[in-house]
Parts: sequence; structure tokens; C-alpha cells
Amino acid sequence: MTIQKAEMKTGQEIQTSVLVCLSASPSNQRVIRAAAKVKKRGGTAVALYVSENVGEIPTDSKLYENMQLARSLGFEVRTAQSNDIAVTISEYARQTKATDLFLGYSAPSHILQQRKTISEQLMNYLPDVDIHIIPDTRASSWPQLEKKNAAMHWTFRDFFYVIVIMGLATLISAWFYTSRFSNANIITIYILGVLIASLLTSHQLYGIFAAVLYILLFNFLFIDPRFTLLVYDSEYLVTYLVSVIAALITGSLTSRMKDIARTSAENAYQAKVLLDTSNQLERAVGTDEIIRITCMQLVHLLGRTVLFYRGTNTETAEDIYAAEEKEIDQNLLKREREAVQWTLENQHYSGAFTSRFGKFRYRYLSIHSGENRYGVIGIDMEKGPLTEFENTILLSILHEFTMALENSRMAAERRSAEIAAENERLRAGLLRSISHDLRTPLTSILGNATNLAANDEALSHEDREKIYADMVEDSEWLGEQMENILAMTRLENTQYLNMTVENMDDVIAESLRHIRSANGHEIRFVHDEESCFAVMDTKMILQVLINLLSNAIKYTPPGTEIVIRRIVEDGWIRVSVEDTGGGISDADKEHIFELFYTGTHRLADSYRSMGIGLNLCWMIMQAHGGSIEVYDNRPKGTVFRFSLPAKEVNISE
Repeated sequence: MTIQKAEMKTGQEIQTSVLVCLSASPSNQRVIRAAAKVKKRGGTAVALYVSENVGEIPTDSKLYENMQLARSLGFEVRTAQSNDIAVTISEYARQTKATDLFLGYSAPSHILQQRKTISEQLMNYLPDVDIHIIPDTRASSWPQLEKKNAAMHWTFRDFFYVIVIMGLATLISAWFYTSRFSNANIITIYILGVLIASLLTSHQLYGIFAAVLYILLFNFLFIDPRFTLLVYDSEYLVTYLVSVIAALITGSLTSRMKDIARTSAENAYQAKVLLDTSNQLERAVGTDEIIRITCMQLVHLLGRTVLFYRGTNTETAEDIYAAEEKEIDQNLLKREREAVQWTLENQHYSGAFTSRFGKFRYRYLSIHSGENRYGVIGIDMEKGPLTEFENTILLSILHEFTMALENSRMAAERRSAEIAAENERLRAGLLRSISHDLRTPLTSILGNATNLAANDEALSHEDREKIYADMVEDSEWLGEQMENILAMTRLENTQYLNMTVENMDDVIAESLRHIRSANGHEIRFVHDEESCFAVMDTKMILQVLINLLSNAIKYTPPGTEIVIRRIVEDGWIRVSVEDTGGGISDADKEHIFELFYTGTHRLADSYRSMGIGLNLCWMIMQAHGGSIEVYDNRPKGTVFRFSLPAKEVNISE
């Protein structure tokens, strides 16, 4: 049956956009195939499944088959959750600009249904769309009675409550009877007992059972002829009928009140859990903590073991959180690896109580956002399927989990971009500084060499010696800066550090041999007799010592003393270079280890300070897990001190 609501088309053919409604009905395949015939004309094709229960995880195998059929016929399958199916379908139809809508037809759900059917509602919502209704061949023309979703569970506890309550009502009624109160008071006592029984039991049928007991007990014990079930007065029949109706009404009301109270409690608990989870995830630092918090929350809420497979690694569950202290069957996890891989690739749930790998023990759910696949979470279903409330909680927490992982990924990418931009800025600054500062000594060397070549015979011996000394000094400075630059390049990747256990005194002695010119300074090495060792890259620590000594020589007057002091203190080797120069201002101390910072102290030939030596020292100490600091020497001068963790070494080895 086709309900024509679209306007008459003009002579030119208009491209068709098809929307088909999916369901778990076996006849839904006829609806899909009928829509596929229209789809062949071109245009978009969308297959939509709307779940009436928000938070529900659809597990019907027939629904999954219908979805697969729609995909195979070229439809884009989408799912939605809504309490109003007709409104949701109409909104999707408008979004996709559907010209043809296909849906199935079934008989009314119950006899007295007055609400319009979905097809009738869609006719009002979508007046410009051709609505095709494909009838269900197995649908009965007779209205069907509504089936209750809630199953009735008889329990000994509820029966016991009913018997005890009605027994107490009978004892009180017997006292009223002996006191010659009217039977109306006895009826009131029994109706009160029926109401209390309805409140304390889990189903309204227990209230009806209590009402039947009330009628039998009242008639048997308090109505003449007593101790029989005969009724001579017809008025009591009306009383009994009213009592049963009252029991039904009170039972229904109390059952509804309990459902409302339970739903409210569940909603409050769910809100509290989600708020607690959200707060914890906001404070989480890094992916590891996000995964731990989420899995622990699921374990506490569901009381089940939770697995998490990170990224695209489906070989092993890297994160396992057991609800009880029991050993996880690794062989079982290996056998279920196929479900994990399928879930990751298809971004769909699978495993226990689903249509895909339904016999497996764990249910697996994909954690993804768009094309970003963060992993697969597995939940132990040995205790049985999850309740609707547990499913709702699970989906809500997994949504928060996915958002937290997405935010963490974006934050990491942002930090990486900022670091890359900062590195690029530093590289550009370094190149500018090097190109500027190296040009001056190179020009000086070139000029002196040219002067010597052209005027060697005309120059006096003293002039030639001075030119030679200037060229050597410039060359030594260039060599030091090249060493610093090469060291900074090595520090960009710490895997190139050659870490060995070395005697610190030997390293200090080696650094003194590398100082080409003390410029008239006296360098003294002060240390205790005890040898000390540290794990280090020897070349890097030598570079630190050479830079500190060169600065001390450069910035202090000739003839002054420079002291290298080494002590062992609280498991740390502390090495200080102490000079008696002009010192460093407090303002400069705050920035002295920054790249390209040269401070307010300038040499006459300012190119001699590029501002990378002390920054390199700081980077080297950071790579070694140590530290470097600067403070004033007393009575004057400056002290640079660096610290390395001491390493205990057995000399006999």
C-alpha cells in the first residue's frame, strides 16, 4: 500500500532519496527489498532503526540480519534512540531530504488503542513524502492483547509476608469481634492488611491473593453461619466485590508508587555515578589513569571482571580488573580473540548474548570516536545478561570514557603541536644567532689570514705574533661553540646518550686537561679522599665542566683563583665551580639558563657570548636526572653547582 502525499512531478525526472525503517520483524526484509527497487533510480539511501527504550543495547539476531541485508543492498544504516518513534523518523526524513519512506505494518498492540499509528502520525508530519507501507503477511487482523514486560516471580518471602499480615489482621479482628464491635470495623482491619501486603510485596498479584484470603477468613470466622463458607446475606457479596476491586486498585497504586520510587532511586544513583565518574575523569592525567578509573567504576557497579584491549592490539588484554580475587583464564581469552578483532574492525558490539559470537563468555564493545579507535572493552557475562538499568549505566560511562580519551588525545596533539612550534622557533632563533655570531670570528680569521699573506714581510715580529694569537683564540672559540651545538643536537634524542658508570674525580681531571688556556688564572680542585661514582655520558658531563670553567675564566680578572669543589651529600655528587669575578645580578639569575640569554654582563667583543652554553648545561643535567643552580660566592663572585645521583660501586668487582 502506498499513500501518495507528494505533489505531482513535472515532466523532468527528479532524483529519489529513500528512507527505510528497520525493525526486528521477519517481514522487514520485504520492506527493505521494496525500498531497494526504488533506490535504483539514484539518490541517497538510508536505513534507520529507532530504539524505543533509551539506553537499550539491541541484541536481536533478526534485527542484525535485517541491518546486514540493508547494507548489502547499498543502504547506509543508522540507529537512534527516542521515546517518540514517529517524530524521530520524520526528523531523519527531513535531514536526508527523503522523497520516499518505507515502513512495515502490523496490527494494533491492544484492543482499546486510541493513539494514532506511526504511519498515521508520519502522514501528518511528512505531507510532501511518498509513504510506502508494506503489510506484515503474518499480522493478524484481530487486535492483540498487550503483553506485560515484567515477569511475575513467586517468592516464599512475599507469601510469608501475606500470611503473617493477614494472620495479624485476623487476630485483631477476633479481638474486635469478641468486643462486640461491628463487622464494618473488622472489614476495615482486613482492608488495611491488604493495603500493607500490597506495599511490602513485589507484585500486585500478592495484594489480590491477600484480598482473597481476607474474603475467605472474614466469611469463615465472622459471618453467620460461622466456620463455613456459606453466605446467607447477599449484601456481603457486594462487600466482597468492592473489597477485591479496592485490593486491585491499591495493589496497582502501590506497585506504581514502588516503580516510581525505584526509578527515581535508580536515576539518582545513575546521576551520582556519572557525576562521580565524570569528576574523576576530569582530574585524570594521561590515558592510563583514564582507563583505570573507568574500568574500576565498571567493576564496582556491575560486579564483573572488566578487560581492556588498547588501540589495535587485540593479542592481549593489557588492563584486567577482576571483580573477585580469581585467576583469569588466559586460554579463554585467546579463544575469544576473534570476537575482539571483529569488534575493533566493525566498531560494533559482539560476544555474549549478542548475535555475533553469542556463545562467548565476554561481551565486547568498541571504544571509538569517528575514525579514532581507542580499543575494545570486555565485560564478563558469566553471571547472566545485564539489566536494562545496568545497560544504561554502562553506555553512559562508556560515553564519558570515550569523551575523556578523545579529550586526552586532543590535548596530547595540542601539546605536541605547541612543542613542535616551540622547537621550530628555537631552531630558527638558533640559526639566526649562529649565522650572526659566527660571522664575526670567521671574518676576523679571514681578515688576519689575508693580512698575513699580503704583508708578511712588512709586519713586525710583534704584530705577527699578535695576529697569530687572535686567530688561535677565534678558532678555539669557534671549536667550543661547535661542540655545544653538536651536544644540543645529541640531546634531542636521549637514545644517543652513552651512559656508563664513571669516577667523577677522573672526569673533572679530564676537563682540566681540555682547558687550552687558563689566561693567568689559578684553577684548584678541592675534594675529599673518598672516591665517588655516577652514571653519566662522560662527553656530556665534560661539556658541562668545560662550559662552566670557560665562563669562569672569561668573566673574571686574570690572576684570580677558580676553585672546583666536589662533595658527596645525601646520595648526591655535587660539583661546584667557584670564581671571584664581578658576580651575576639577581635579575640575571632568573634567566641565566635560558637559550640565547646573555644577561647584562657583556664582554668587549660581545660575539664571544652566544647564550647557548649554560642552557646546554641545564639540558644535559635534565637528561641525567640531575640539576644545576647558580648562587653568589662570598665575599664576591659566582658559584655554579650541578648535582648527579651517586652510584654505589663494589671496587672488588
